[in-house]
Amino acid sequence: MKTFLLGFLAAIVILPLSAAAFLRLGFADVNGDADPPVWEKRFMYTAVHRAIARREGGSVETPATTDERLVAGGKLYLNGCAGCHGELRKPFEEDRSLYPRAPQLPHIGTQYTEPQIYWIVKHGIRMTAMSAYGRFYSEQELWSIAAFIHQIRSLPLGVRERILAKSVNAAP
Repeated sequence: MKTFLLGFLAAIVILPLSAAAFLRLGFADVNGDADPPVWEKRFMYTAVHRAIARREGGSVETPATTDERLVAGGKLYLNGCAGCHGELRKPFEEDRSLYPRAPQLPHIGTQYTEPQIYWIVKHGIRMTAMSAYGRFYSEQELWSIAAFIHQIRSLPLGVRERILAKSVNAAP
């Protein structure tokens, strides 16, 4: 029993010290142009998704989604988000210069709920290219962006065309 306890105690001390030494001595592969190992992807995916689910306050009541709100959110998306997350008209092309890769939303959609998307756009995600935009957009605009992104792969008929249409009120 004594040997077991000493082994258990050694594992508790040695494992974290080994991990810390591995990181402090610079052995971790941190280059952004290489795919991360599977364990890192799973670890970070779980950490990010759980943290967002915990913080977005699942009881938040979202404003009613209308075509006008989707169009407004789509126009904001085109002006501020499409550069990293993909254009509505362009074919799928992953930007490999960012790590983690920015999801190409028009092509893959999202697994997040509308309140979670709102939270992400407002607060950003640390250590990624996703900045916090809460100080740049009004609450109404944040909810419009969230509604649009949430439905980006299944927009109602005519909404995509209205978003992509050029303004006809421009002066000659």
